[in-house]
Amino acid sequence: MNVLLIEDDDRVISFLDRGLRAEGFGVTLATTGAAAERLSYGGTIKKQADIAYAHDQGVTLFAFDSATELEKLAAAAPGARVFCRILMEGDGADWPLSRKFGCEPEMARDLLLQAGDIGLEPYGVSFHVGSQQTDPEQWDIAIGRTAMLFTALNEAGIELRLVNLGGGFPARYRKDVPDLDAYSSAIMSAMTRHFGNRLPALICEPGRGLVGDAGVIQSEVVLVSRKAYDDEVRWVYLDAGKFGGLPETMDEAIQYRLRTPHDGGPTGPVVLAGPTCDEVDVLYEQAGYELPLDLAVGDKVEILAAGAYTATYASIGFNGIPPLKEYYI
Repeated sequence: MNVLLIEDDDRVISFLDRGLRAEGFGVTLATTGAAAERLSYGGTIKKQADIAYAHDQGVTLFAFDSATELEKLAAAAPGARVFCRILMEGDGADWPLSRKFGCEPEMARDLLLQAGDIGLEPYGVSFHVGSQQTDPEQWDIAIGRTAMLFTALNEAGIELRLVNLGGGFPARYRKDVPDLDAYSSAIMSAMTRHFGNRLPALICEPGRGLVGDAGVIQSEVVLVSRKAYDDEVRWVYLDAGKFGGLPETMDEAIQYRLRTPHDGGPTGPVVLAGPTCDEVDVLYEQAGYELPLDLAVGDKVEILAAGAYTATYASIGFNGIPPLKEYYI
């Protein structure tokens, strides 16, 4: 059976900021111990009813990236502090976030000015340099654009106070990544270079970098087969696939480390796939994975560094396969 194990080493939190329905937000406040006034509602796509619920519970800090979202905030959270998310390209990230979130800085300037006119407090700017960001210098580009936006708002009579640095801090998958010190040094150097001695408040969303390395999916080999008599490549089908918590293998972007009971023996090339009847449920075909030649049906294959964006992605019963069970140890 495919399960997700989370090692509790005092770095792991059981809740990460996600898009929530109103009733889910209430559960979060009740179970995590976080005071509402310390939370930010960081999604830029929110139902007005959810904004109102969060505001009624005491949340006063909200993100937005469009005029329509700003209007919803003015109606449902009057007087709230708001920060505008700007677009970033996501260069250097294994999982870029494309153009779904954020707006161009010129539009952000106008929207923050509008926020003050409709009863909200223009408070800051946010960005995201892409998930699993392997280049710490990408924050310098984002912080430079943010500083210019701060200057433009200051010239218009508005003093912004907050920079949300977003996420992007990586977990260690197949490739080595810079350590956290490299990211913190790059970020603080960029802040000092672009803001001088007038540093705004900073918040960040560590997400994957905080919990990724703590999780292990224990999967089982369902089938090992070949497509032709002379084909050296084996197809290894696991009971965990794209619909069972591993959609970030799309385009083979996030490449997890694997552990088997036969590690150390002779290996050969494999294609890794999930168990469902959907043809897109292939994890890795081009990434050059090799697994032990002794690997057999029933063997356990551990998918390492799977603590982020796995169990919450798992479908509910696609092909009758249950979602990942979670165990915290």
